[in-house]
Parts: sequence; structure tokens; C-alpha cells
Amino acid sequence: MTAPPLVIGTAGHVDHGKTSLVLALTGIDTDRLPVEKQRGITTELGFAHLELDGRRAAVIDVPGHERFIRAMVAGAGGLDLVCLVIAADEGVMPQTREHLDICQLLGVRAGVVALTKTDAVDDEWLALARDEVRAYLAGSFLADAPIVPVSARTGAGLDALRAALAAAARAIPPRDATGVLRLPIDRVFTIKGFGTVVTGTMWGGRIRPGDDVVVLPRGLPARARGVEIHGGPADEAVAGQRAAINLAGVAVEDVVRGDLLAHPGQIVPTHILDVEYRHLPSSEAPLPSRARVLLHHGTAQVMATLVLAGGAAIAPGEVGAAQLRLDARTPVCALPGDRFIVRGFVAQRHHGTTLGGGRVLRVQAAKLRGASDAHARAVSSLAEATLDARVGFEARAAQAAGVTAAALGPRLGQPAAALATRLAELAAAGELVAAGDGDAAVYLHATVAAELEQRALAALDAAAERTLTREVLRGKLPAALPPRAFDVLLAALARRGAVEATADQVKRVRPGAVAPAASPLDRDLAARFEAWGVEPPRPAEVAAAIGQPAPAVRAALDRLLASRALTKVKPDLFVASSVIAGLRDRLVAHLDAHGEITPQQWKDLTGTTRKYAIPLAEHFDAEKVTLRVGDLRRRRR
Repeated sequence: MTAPPLVIGTAGHVDHGKTSLVLALTGIDTDRLPVEKQRGITTELGFAHLELDGRRAAVIDVPGHERFIRAMVAGAGGLDLVCLVIAADEGVMPQTREHLDICQLLGVRAGVVALTKTDAVDDEWLALARDEVRAYLAGSFLADAPIVPVSARTGAGLDALRAALAAAARAIPPRDATGVLRLPIDRVFTIKGFGTVVTGTMWGGRIRPGDDVVVLPRGLPARARGVEIHGGPADEAVAGQRAAINLAGVAVEDVVRGDLLAHPGQIVPTHILDVEYRHLPSSEAPLPSRARVLLHHGTAQVMATLVLAGGAAIAPGEVGAAQLRLDARTPVCALPGDRFIVRGFVAQRHHGTTLGGGRVLRVQAAKLRGASDAHARAVSSLAEATLDARVGFEARAAQAAGVTAAALGPRLGQPAAALATRLAELAAAGELVAAGDGDAAVYLHATVAAELEQRALAALDAAAERTLTREVLRGKLPAALPPRAFDVLLAALARRGAVEATADQVKRVRPGAVAPAASPLDRDLAARFEAWGVEPPRPAEVAAAIGQPAPAVRAALDRLLASRALTKVKPDLFVASSVIAGLRDRLVAHLDAHGEITPQQWKDLTGTTRKYAIPLAEHFDAEKVTLRVGDLRRRRR
């Protein structure tokens, strides 16, 4: 079995020996620019590879100086494992703190601490430095990480560091390569005879030579002429690998760091993101709503406005729902679950300019108008949402327009084919209402469909003779409702006996009392069913219960069902429609007051046993009055 990809990155304060350590571990000098050689500090990302127990890991060496934080964040976005470098002779410094915060906000969850320059201190100083580092890391994701004293100059501790990195790597689960292709570009250059080459860490999916790709956000079409991993040609690159892609069709000056490589139609740039934002505890003051910030996502750095959903400011250490609004010319290519960093413009004392960060919860979001607790709750509900919950949220937000697999895929980072299967399954389960088949199918949320049905019925009730042409009735509903979805809603109403629809007209049919001309048996049965309430005898037992011939009773029951005086809850349970209407009113009143109803509350409300309570509850599910969530039921909105 092929070992899963692994990306290791350095982090730490300037001049604490990150590049020297990478050189000692790998034999590769990652300082490739003349200015880096002259100044003796790293200003750009450097790349190497390291053998760990037969597993080749990509190594990213990041700049430590505060002026090059953008490059540091660009390199840290795809890390599986961090090597936090702290010089024993200086200890924890401002960029140590900022880099650790950035790694934590970006979701890096494993690492090793290299205590460098141990040849410059004595044993007593080394012990003090080690204690200081351990105390500082308390409460962070590196709280229990091994602290390995090393010296790049003498080679002391390098074997122990390799062993610690290998042990940490074994505990990291492999990345999922089944999603859509995303490669945030961190370097662009040209090679004579080959043309444009881009590099980056694969965030998702896979890419092969010959693939058609697009450079986002500008949508530049290109083709992957070749793929390299660790300096050698490869048949493909997958999620979690460092890769170099030779592109045909774009010039080197057309591509910049911050762009993203994807397959056509899989990712759509976005200007508004709903997010979960965490304001760093080390921040010196609360962050006000509508603050102008630098947003770092992937390898991109863009200006944004951070709008808080729940209030006027967020205090240090707090987490809250927010919205990031990007300038119109600089969208990002984000997906739910992505991590981001927010930085300010003034360095904080002993810390740098990082303000906080968090997770993307929704892309292509609707603009938030002022502080809204309801919006904050809705967005926060997506923080741990499953794919099904996200699909439901998007379908609900789309209202009458509905959603398609092709439109949802770029919002959720799912291939359209896989998403189409899931949408069909949710429709079969009653969570969605499908209109059309295959790739062209449009899906409405079940609560939206129920609301539209009620609007259609209200329009018919208000019409003369409770009848409208199909065209006029269609005009009473939102213009965004697709024609085929309108047909599906009418068909559902007709199946439930609420309307009678012809090619041209729709007529409202309302459950009512038995007609005066009805037979004495019909009137007697209707009165008895009202008296029996929610616990009538089975249809086959009614004749014996009232002492009438079975054939006559069966015919009378058919007439009462046809006239809507009786409602068929299930094949062996008929209930008077007036009883159903009263029960529906009590149920809706309870849900409006409490938001949900438990099985015991439902039994109390109906005053009956499970034998009758369960089919009655399922009847209101089918009527789209309620939505079952586990053991609870909530009102469809």
C-alpha cells in the first residue's frame, strides 16, 4: 500500500534557525533567492522533502519575520504537521506566538517542538528554556507535543527529531481525495522549454496530465501538461501532496500567488462568506463590527469587511457568527469547512497583527442586513452540520427557486454526480420535493413546498367559486418557482384531495359536512365517526358495530371518503375530517408555542394510545404539517 501524503511545515520567530534545521534534516537549502542569501533570513516559502521511515514528506520552510506573514500563512494552510522552532538562547518570541496562533486557527492539530541552538547554551539554561516552552504551550494543540533539543550546527538531536516527526506523522489520518480538485497556488515560475509552472499543496481531489483546468478567480482556461511530485514526474497528484503542475494555455504573467487551480465548473468564486470567527485571546481590544481586515484564505490575501452577526463587537477570546464581505474585484474560492486568518494593520504589543480566524460555514451567502440573532443562530447551526443538513439549509434558503445538483456542487465542494444521488435520496425520504428527473431535476425544501401549497390554496379560497385558471394561479405564486415545480405542487394537492386540476383550471375542494341529500346511513355513519374521534373501529368492523349489512356500510364509507367527510389516515384507519381538522389546529398551536413535540406530548395531545397516535403523527408528516427529526417533530416552515 502506498503511504499517504504528508506535508510538514516549520513555524517560529525570525532567526531561530528554521532554514538551517531544514538543511540539516534534508540536505536541501530552501533559501533560493539572492536577497535571502545576502540578508541571512527567509523572505519566501522554501521547499524540501524528508524521508521518514520510508515515507517521503514534503517540507515547507516559512519566513519568520513579521513582514512576511502573508508568505507564512500561504505555506501553513495545507500543513498536516508543524515543526515549531524555538531557539534555546532566546525562548518564546513575538512571532513564535503569532505563528502558533495561526497554525491553531488554520486547524493544524499535530506537531513537534524543535528547541534549536542548544550548542549556544549550557545545560541549566537549556532546562529553563524547556520549562518556559512547556508552560507557554499549555492549553494549545502542542501542549503534549515532544520538545526535542537540537543543534543544526553540530547535528545533536537530529535523529531524535526525525523519530519524533515520524511518530507524529503515523497518527495523522490521510486526507480524502474524493472531493473536487483545489490547488491553492503558492509559487509561479517558468522553465525553458516547458512554459508556466505552478506549485501548491493539494487541498482536495486529484489532477492528472492532460486534465482541463481553470485558474480562478479569473476563470483562465488551461491544461495540465505535466505533473511532478518531489521533483519527479507523476501520473497524478492527490489531496495532501505538494505538486508542481506544468500548465499549457496560460502565460506566467497571467497567474499569481493566491490563484487557485480547479477543474472547470467545480468551484465558483464568492464575495460573501458566512463564517465562525474566533477573536484571539491575546488581542488587545474587542473587534468592532464592520472592521476592515486582511483576509488570508489558502494562498490568497484580500481586503474584507468583517460584519458581526450577533452584536456591535466581539471580545478577545470570544467566538461568534460573522460575515466576511470581499471587495468586488477580489473574490476567493472557498468551501464550507475551510480555515481562514484575519489580520489587522497595526502590530500588537509582543504579538504581531493577527486578530483571529475561524471556519467558513457558507459561501455565496446573502448579505446580512444589520445585527441579527436569528442569522447568527442559523449560521452557527452549520458549524457541525452534516452534508444532508447543509443541503437542507441551501434548499430552504433558495425558497421557491429550488436548487439543482449543478448549482449546489460549487457551494458544497461535492461532485455534481454524487450530489445528485444524495438529493434524490433526500427527496425519497420526504426532506425535499423533486421536480423533474436526472441532471435537470429541481429540488424544493419540503417546508417551502408546504408554504407554496398553502399560498395556492389561499388564492383558490379567495377566488370566485374557488376556481382559477392554471395561468392565473401560477401568477399568484413567486416568479422564481420553476414551471415543472408548480406542476408537481398541483399534483400533490390533487392526490390529497385538496384540489381538482384539469388542463386549464384548478378548483378548490374542501372537506365538508355530508350533503343534505345523503342517505340516512351516510348521515348516521358521519355522526358516529365524529363521536368515535381518533379511535374509531377498523373499517371492516364498522358494520358489526352499528348493526348494518357490510356491503351497504362499505358503499357508504366510499361515499364519505369521496366527499371528504372522512379522511383515510391509513388503509385500516378512517377518521372524521372535522376531527382531523381540530387535531391539526391543536398540533399547530403546540408547535407555535414550543417549537417541537415529543412522542409523550403527542400522546397527551391526542388522548390516545400508540396504536392510533403513531399513524396520526405520520399522517401530519405526509400532509407536510410536521417534520420528523429523530424522535421529535417540528413544524414545517
